[in-house]
Amino acid sequence: MKTFTIMIAAAAFICGTAVAVSAQDAKAGEALYGTKKCATCHQIKGQGNKVASALDDVGTKLTAADIKKWFTATDALAMEAKLPKKPIVTMSSWLKTNKLADADIDALVAYMQTLKK
Repeated sequence: MKTFTIMIAAAAFICGTAVAVSAQDAKAGEALYGTKKCATCHQIKGQGNKVASALDDVGTKLTAADIKKWFTATDALAMEAKLPKKPIVTMSSWLKTNKLADADIDALVAYMQTLKK
């Protein structure tokens, strides 16, 4: 019984830590959204431009893996999605130009996951 209690406590700690890291990543991603001027193309809650898609509900519509794919493989996904027009600047090329680290991409993905209606 003691071992079981310790295992439950350890699992709760690990889950709590994962949630905290995710919230921390989301906060870092929100800051990056501002500093990298993502609102130049995207809109959230009516703030920003309509050059690219609005991101208000992206966390409901897409998984974290799907959002990451939009960052890293935009051209392929745009073709799959049969978008009416090709993106002017793909996220893939934008990432190369802005030299975002993998941790930054993960933080942006974590932030996008919080955008739910």
